[in-house]
Amino acid sequence: MDPAALGRFPALRVRNYRLFWIGGLISNNGRWVQFVATYYVIFQLTGSAAWIGAAGFASFIPMLLVNPVAGYMSDNLDRRNALLWASTAAAAVSSLLVVAWVVGVESPWVWVGLFFARGAVAGLRLPIWQAFVSECVPRRYLRNAITLNSTQFNAARTLGPAIGGLVIGLAGPGWALLVAVVLNGPVIVALGLMERADLNRPSNPTGAGTTGGRSILADYRESIRYVAASSGIRTAIMTVTLIATISNPIVTQLVVFAEEVFEVSPFWFGVLGSAQGLGAVMAAPLVAGELGRVRRSRLQLAATVGYGTAVMLFGLAPVFWVGFLALGVIGAMHLTSASNLNSSVQLQVDDAVRGRVMAIYLMGVLGTTPFANLAMGWLISAFGPRPVVTAGGLLMVVGGLVLFGTGRLQRLDSD
Repeated sequence: MDPAALGRFPALRVRNYRLFWIGGLISNNGRWVQFVATYYVIFQLTGSAAWIGAAGFASFIPMLLVNPVAGYMSDNLDRRNALLWASTAAAAVSSLLVVAWVVGVESPWVWVGLFFARGAVAGLRLPIWQAFVSECVPRRYLRNAITLNSTQFNAARTLGPAIGGLVIGLAGPGWALLVAVVLNGPVIVALGLMERADLNRPSNPTGAGTTGGRSILADYRESIRYVAASSGIRTAIMTVTLIATISNPIVTQLVVFAEEVFEVSPFWFGVLGSAQGLGAVMAAPLVAGELGRVRRSRLQLAATVGYGTAVMLFGLAPVFWVGFLALGVIGAMHLTSASNLNSSVQLQVDDAVRGRVMAIYLMGVLGTTPFANLAMGWLISAFGPRPVVTAGGLLMVVGGLVLFGTGRLQRLDSD
């Protein structure tokens, strides 16, 4: 690997993290190929933004249901093994989606049920994934590793939707779903190749005795009390909830913009879906470098206001390429915000509760999304996509200014 790149991204010097990062990059491309294909199938079957919202609800609501279990698993099981099994389960669900297409399932309810299964597996895997990053690198590289982890997810958002759109356009959604199954493999292989002795595992990696015999829910309540007592972590969760409530449903509804607003082909739908990831990848060197030295409160203010402004621009975009550019800015702001807030939490949390706290943080990322998907699907069906998305961007700008003006964002600056 280029020495200059390793200088800017020191976490990649660590073999275990490098394996995890590369495997995750390839496999997350499969996730986005599948994302494009499944929402395309739902829209082709129903022609309804409301059904798209229902599918988004089914994808995210199980993440809330399994969240306490995921946090418990992350702090009480070997994270590498847990992540290996969760990734294998994700590959199995991907295979079921292929089977549904091959046998010609046309009922949207069956597809929504498969979305639910996919969401449950993702809900178990995400907190473990986030906490596992801290095991792969020394603490001095942690912020860089978090930024690279966010960059990897967003790099997949660049290529994955474009691959999905291209495959759908050339061969149909069934082949795109099959590609997604194949791309699940690399992260499983990477986890298997890691040197376990080099992982920075917690002092009690099996979790024996960490909960004192408490139930999962009692343990989760204790973690909530821990978060409530930490003003910086609490602020990070509040901020990410604001952003996710508005931004996550927009990604789900991109197919509506592609089909009804910009009136483009499946391939260009994939290109549109890749814009956010492209913007994030282009911003990654700046986020990992110079912006890492900016006070987190000021960086978050700029990211939140910039994010909301770009969302408004997308809602008002008169033509496809203006929308594409707006989504690129959204991607850059998303990476900046996600890396900044994730770093704030990971640098302030104790190792003993890291997995459970990251599960609660991800509750902020995903918690309102099922209901926001339903609401945005209904609002778009009633009023059209442009005014609904534009209003959402305005709310994000106002929310960011209020959080900074009341002094809440300044709590992100403590370590």
